[in-house]
Amino acid sequence: MSEVTMPRRRDELEDCLDVWERAIHEWQRAAENAAQEEATFKAWEAATKAAHIGMKKSAVLSEALVRGDPKWSERYLSHQRASVQAETKKRILRLAEAKWETERSRQVSLRQVR
Repeated sequence: MSEVTMPRRRDELEDCLDVWERAIHEWQRAAENAAQEEATFKAWEAATKAAHIGMKKSAVLSEALVRGDPKWSERYLSHQRASVQAETKKRILRLAEAKWETERSRQVSLRQVR
């Protein structure tokens, strides 16, 4: 004979946990993307400087040439945008945690009232 089970009603605390879990995964993806962007930017910047230095230019001039290149600003802004997005996701994560804590406290208070 097959067992019949009633669907369990989800409460607000479980919903908060789901939102928190999603926020964790979104922050993780954004943080990994920011790290990748940073690594790519720094590698490009170092390789470009090394190429200028290899052409017998001073380190100071090489840095000026790299930062004066239009590609530098595009790459730098891309890196910064990824960092901002990761920080935004981190703040959303903290909000999700705070909402969970609030809901947990509310449920504890309700149990004490009953």
